[in-house]
Amino acid sequence: KFRSVIQAGHAAADDIAFYFVHWLTDLAGAEPFPLEGCEKFVLKFPQPVLKSFLDSFPVVRQLDSMTETEIFERYLVWRWSSHKPDLGPAPEGRGSIARMRLMIMAQLAGTYALEGYETLFAEDRHVLDDELARTGISGQQYLRDPGSK
Repeated sequence: KFRSVIQAGHAAADDIAFYFVHWLTDLAGAEPFPLEGCEKFVLKFPQPVLKSFLDSFPVVRQLDSMTETEIFERYLVWRWSSHKPDLGPAPEGRGSIARMRLMIMAQLAGTYALEGYETLFAEDRHVLDDELARTGISGQQYLRDPGSK
């Protein structure tokens, strides 16, 4: 629904950034007392995860000028590029989206997920490549993974 508001021209980049800040405060506000909401961020979220969420705001605020898939692909590349330790250049071609998504989903264990991916049988890797490169949005596909739909 928010995307349709953006597409109708009723939300600019600043509105989008505000939406995500509001979402963040709403997450803390789900606790019954303010102190518990603050503790949620300190105790229940690994700091690197919270930091990467906050650092993603400049990427997601571009929803007014890019498609959801373009934004997500840019986000994947940004997360890959900012990973510590350095992972080298962001992958391209078949399996690139799968590798980047697995790295992000594993959060602090991203390099282990990538190592596991490389040890899979080729047939299993292809299943992951295809499934994780699906956008779920008709007419959109990732540029880095030409086989994606």
